[in-house]
Amino acid sequence: MIDAILSACLQQTLLLSLAVVVLSAGRSLLLRQGAGLTYAAWSLVPVLMLTQALPRPSVEPLRVVLSAAGAPAATGLASFPVPPHSSTAPWLALWLAGTLAVLGLQSWRQWRLVRLGERLPVGSSPALVGLLRPRIALPADFELRFTPEERELILAHEAVHRERLDNLWNLLASILVALHWWNPLAWWGARRMQADQELACDSAVLASQPDCRPTYAQALLAAHNLQPQAAPIASRWSSAHPLVERIAMLNQPHHASRRRIALMSCALVTCGGLAWASQAATTADATGPGLKLNLLIAQQVGDRVNRMSLAMAGRQGEPMRMDNPGDGSDANPPMALDLTARVVDPGKVQIDAVIWQGRPLAVIARPRLILKLNEPGMVEQLEPGTNRRTSLVVVPSLFERP
Repeated sequence: MIDAILSACLQQTLLLSLAVVVLSAGRSLLLRQGAGLTYAAWSLVPVLMLTQALPRPSVEPLRVVLSAAGAPAATGLASFPVPPHSSTAPWLALWLAGTLAVLGLQSWRQWRLVRLGERLPVGSSPALVGLLRPRIALPADFELRFTPEERELILAHEAVHRERLDNLWNLLASILVALHWWNPLAWWGARRMQADQELACDSAVLASQPDCRPTYAQALLAAHNLQPQAAPIASRWSSAHPLVERIAMLNQPHHASRRRIALMSCALVTCGGLAWASQAATTADATGPGLKLNLLIAQQVGDRVNRMSLAMAGRQGEPMRMDNPGDGSDANPPMALDLTARVVDPGKVQIDAVIWQGRPLAVIARPRLILKLNEPGMVEQLEPGTNRRTSLVVVPSLFERP
C-alpha cells in the first residue's frame, strides 16, 4: 500500500513537471496571443495531473496505436524510480513531513495577513485577501503614493481578481507546492502562474478602459518598490514579474477571440488526452481472477551460478515485491524484484518488472514481458562493467481469489 502511494505521488510529480516545462517552452508564443490566454494555459497543470485518476485500459492506448502503425512499441509515460521497498516508508514519511512544514508556513503567513485587517503597513502592496468573502486590503500610504486616477485603476485590478476567483487558483497552486515541496519546478511554476495572473488582470482592466494606458503605466512605476505580503490566499497588485516586461505587455492585444479560445481549449484537451493515453492502468483489478507468478532467478558470475525459485501471487495490477539480502558475495549480492502483472488479452499476461541489485540497491533493468498463460518467458540482463548475468524465468497462471 505504501509503495502504491509513493508511486502515485511520484507520477503526479512527473505530470506536474511535464506541464510546467511545456508551458515554459511555449510561453513566448502564448504571450503574443494575449495575457489572458497565457494565464488560462496554466490550467494544463491540473488537467494533466487529473489524467492519472481517469479509468484506463490495461495497455496504453498510445502503445496500441503506434504498434498498429508499425512503429516501435511505445514504453508509455516515463516515471520516477520508486525506492526499494525497505526504504519506501521513510521516504514517504519525509515527503509528508516536508508537506506539513510548508503547509504550516503558508498557514502562518495567511494568519499574519488576515490579522492585519484592511489596512496594511506602509510600503505594502494592495491585495485581495480571502476566499469566500475576499476583501481588498490597502497600505496605509495608499492615498499618498497614488493619484485618484491610479487608485481607481488599482481597485479595478483587484476587482478583476475577485471576479475571476484568482485566490482559489492561488490556493490550489499553494497546495501543489506543499505537496511537491522538493520539486523546484513546482515553486517556479507557482511564481510564474501568479505573474501571468497579474498580466491577465492588467489586460482585463485596460480592455474595459483603453484610454487609461499611460495612467496605468504610471501606477505600475509608482508601485515598483512595494513589498507584497506573501500568503496563499491573496492576489496582489505588485508581483515578481519584471516591471519593464509588465509595462511592455500593456500594448499587447486585450481581447481573446473565439478562435483563440477554441484553439486553446483544443490544445488543453489534446495534451490531456496524450497524457492519459501514455499511462497504463495503475490500480489493481478488484473483481477478476488473481495472478500467480512462478519465478526462477539465476545469477551467474564466471562459473558460479546461484538459483532461487519462488511463487508470487496477487491481484491484477497490484505490485508484488521480492527481497533477497544475498550473502554479500559478488555472485550473490543483495537483490530486489518488483513485479506488476495484468491480463491484457485473452490468454496473455503483461508483466512489468524492475530488478534492483547491489549495495545500496540500484535499478539494473526494467523489462516488460507479454507472455501466454502457463507458458514460460525469460529475460536476461548483463550488468554493465561486470561479468554478472541475471536471468529471470516467469510462468504466469490464473487463480480464483476467495
